[in-house]
Parts: sequence; C-alpha cells; structure tokens
Amino acid sequence: MNTKINTIICAALTILILAFITSCSDDFFDQQAGNRIEPDKHYQSITDVEVSLYGAIIPLQSIMPNLIMLDGLRSDLMDVTPNSSSYLKEINDHNMSVDNPYINCSDFYKSIVNLNEVMVNLPIVYENDPKFDDYYMKYVTGSIIGMRAWIYLTLSRLYGEVLWIDRNLTTLEEAQGMKYMSKSVLIDTLINQLQPYIHTDELLGELKIPYYVNNKAMLGELYLEKNDYQNAVLYLKMACENSESTSLFKIDRTFYRESWMNIFISSANDATEVFSVMPYNLTEKQANPLRLWMENEYVVKPTSYIVNAYNSQVGLRDFPGDENRGIGITIDTLRGTSELYIKKYSLDDGDAFYSSDIIISRAAGVHLMLAEALNRIGEHNLALILLNNGINGEKTKPAGWSNWSSNYGVRGRAYVTPREIPEGLTEAQITERIEDYIIDEGVLELAYEGHRWFDLMRIAERRGWNGYLAEKVAAKFSDASKANTIRDKLRDRKNWYLPMEK
Repeated sequence: MNTKINTIICAALTILILAFITSCSDDFFDQQAGNRIEPDKHYQSITDVEVSLYGAIIPLQSIMPNLIMLDGLRSDLMDVTPNSSSYLKEINDHNMSVDNPYINCSDFYKSIVNLNEVMVNLPIVYENDPKFDDYYMKYVTGSIIGMRAWIYLTLSRLYGEVLWIDRNLTTLEEAQGMKYMSKSVLIDTLINQLQPYIHTDELLGELKIPYYVNNKAMLGELYLEKNDYQNAVLYLKMACENSESTSLFKIDRTFYRESWMNIFISSANDATEVFSVMPYNLTEKQANPLRLWMENEYVVKPTSYIVNAYNSQVGLRDFPGDENRGIGITIDTLRGTSELYIKKYSLDDGDAFYSSDIIISRAAGVHLMLAEALNRIGEHNLALILLNNGINGEKTKPAGWSNWSSNYGVRGRAYVTPREIPEGLTEAQITERIEDYIIDEGVLELAYEGHRWFDLMRIAERRGWNGYLAEKVAAKFSDASKANTIRDKLRDRKNWYLPMEK
C-alpha cells in the first residue's frame, strides 16, 4: 500500500470506531464506514467515551511491532538473519521501496481520524451524562490531544513531514485541501495544542483513558526535540513528580537489580514505571508478533554492538557485564544453538505467550531525556546524578530535588558502575561526553523499545554533523564495502526518512 493522501484517508475511513467493544476481534478491522453508529445515538455516557477511545487507538496494535522492527534494523541494534524476508533486508540496507509493508503509515492515520471523531462528539456526552462535567471534558480532550501528539511526532520522525488532519472526516470529500506539515512546524503546533492541558493528566477515578500519554512528558520531549532545553527540563521533571501514579515515577527499588526484567511482564498493569503502553492479549486475538519474529522464526538478531555494550559493563560488585539487563534478559542464546536472539518480548510466558505489551514511554526513558536536557543547560552534575546513582546517593540533596530522595538513578537501579568525566576536558567536551554517556545508556536500558533511531537522529541534527548517525549505523556491518555504502547514504539527511509517495 502506498501513502498517497487519498489512500491514507480511505483506509482511515474504513475503520468502524463506535462498534468497538472491550474485547476486540479480528472482524473489527473488516467493518466498513457505512456501518457507523450515529454519533447522537452512541455518545450517551462516560462509558461510551471509554469504549470509543479503545476503538480509536486499536489500529496502533498492528503498527507498533513494525515500529520496533524499523527502529532496530535502521539503527545499530538489529541485523537480519538468513530467515529474513526481502522487505526486512531492504530496511537493514536503507533501501526501502514504497510498497514495503513495514513502512505503511495508514494505521497511524486511522487512529488520528478516529481520535478526531471522538473529540468532536464529546459535547454530546456532556449534554447527556451529568457526570461528564467540565473537568471530565477538559481531561478527555487533553488525553486525546496528547495521544494524537505522540502519533504525529512519530510520523514526523519517520517521514520528515505529516499529513495534518485538522477536522473530523466522514467522507473523502472532507479531506480536500489538507496539506503536509514539516517536522519543525508540526512540533510548534503540537506544543501550542498541549499547553492548555498539562494539568489535566492526573488519574480520575471513574474514567480510564486507554494507552495514556502523559502530556507533561510529551511536552518535554517536544521541547527536547526542538533544543529548547529549559522548557524540556521543566516539563520532564514535572512529569516525574506529578503524574497519573499516586507516587513519583522515581526509578526507585521497585525494579532494582534482578527485578528490572519485571518491567516487561504485564507492563500494562504497571503504574510505577510505565507512562504509556500498547497492550496485547493472545486469548482475545490480540497477539504481539515480536516474539514470533525474534525467537521462533528468528528473522532478526542482536548486533555485535549491543552484545559488546552489555558485556563491557561492570557491576557494582565487580561482576562482569550488565547482569540485570543484558545477556539472559534483553538478549539470550537461542535454544539448541549458539545464536543470540532478542529476548525482551519473550519474558512473558505461560498464558501470556505472544501477549507481551509494547511500552511506548516509561520512567527510565523520561529520566534519560531529563538528564540530556539538564546537561545541555550546563547542569552536568545533576545529569550525571540521574544517569548514575540518583538523588538517593547524594548526601546533600540538590536544591529543588528533595522529593526525589528515593531516586536510585538509571545505572544505580541496574547495579552497574557509574560513569565518570575525565579530568582536563573543556566545557564543550564535558557536555558532549555526558551526552554520549546518556545516549549510550539508552541502548542498555531501552533496547528494542523503539527509541534508538530517533535518538541518533536527534543528536546528529543537534550537533550538525551528519556523520554521527552514519558512523553509528555503518559500524554494525562487518562487510567493509557495505559499511561504506551505508555510511555514504546516511550522510545525506534526506535518507534518514522513509519513502512516501504523495
């Protein structure tokens, strides 16, 4: 499927939003737009809003596994195997055709169209259900805007621009005149939309928003993307301190040492680490295919880069390697062979086989972004504290961080030795060294969660050196000729984005 405007919109309009019920079935995806329930008959209560939001987001279940594969193969975390399809090899070689199914963006746009429809019909519920008061109205609207912002930002990172859908669509004719928006313009637009809703993302008792996006964390990430570090610090810190959880997202002892792997078991039920998640459930015909692809079919494998990254770590008691996150946890040996495979989506077992949730955003990722922004405003020590042993390890708590006393730091929680800055570096060299530490830590902590390629893009754009991303990715190829081809291709920024036929 190509990504022409008409194709995108037609695909989006074939989804039946309002017929969705709490248990999704395969034939949900076969519904036609002509079968829509009339909005004034459907939107009667808070429950109808919740059901509609589940239906609006369900297309993302199909596309999230593709996003994980795109991130890993385009970056330095995944490589192909002899079992890989031609489409996966295209991605690995950065030579994708527009008909490659892994780059089809229509499911993202389906969710945008669906979310727009839910939002425009909220006033009907407001009129029909006395419980759906002004606060609920603003809360749900803000939640929709937050989820939509994440989708748009992801699309812009993948394609460089997005089709901006600024209205509720019920017919193809209503889509006429819509334009593509550049990434930079999009980010400013999303920031302006989110600003009024940063104080409406606390948990409300009766209404459960599915696949929740924390608007403060989303704003912080948008500001980080545009290199506005002061605002990035403001909102990312705020997201950790004031969230839908009843306690701080603080990187504490909850997932300390060997408990780290539990982050990925029933992730949708975790409110201490996970900000946003896409749930899967095989018994309800919502299978996550990543375990199938990574283990059973073995179509991709970890690169030597990430294996070496884990093995080169030193534990706080001098044990070799990243014992709690690396070999045996994120990566393991394929049964009956000497081959390594990606295990992160095989940690759920038993009834949860093929039901591993895909985490969209979690506390460690937000902490690393916060450290990145702090480092860029000259708060090098604070950045290293969050990266290493956390506020808990400081005898004198930094001003403004006293309520972070249970924070163990990303590396401290994983029980590996802290990063240190060599003597004699200039201010600019210190900034870049710490930034390298933070981005490298993202590999160890967030591998195969869909962040690596976007991180490499952000740093390459910030530093104005196209060779940064090119060198990182080319290094995974053992064939020198192929490595040189990839390096040359990725020095051109236009090759960072997926092909899109308009």
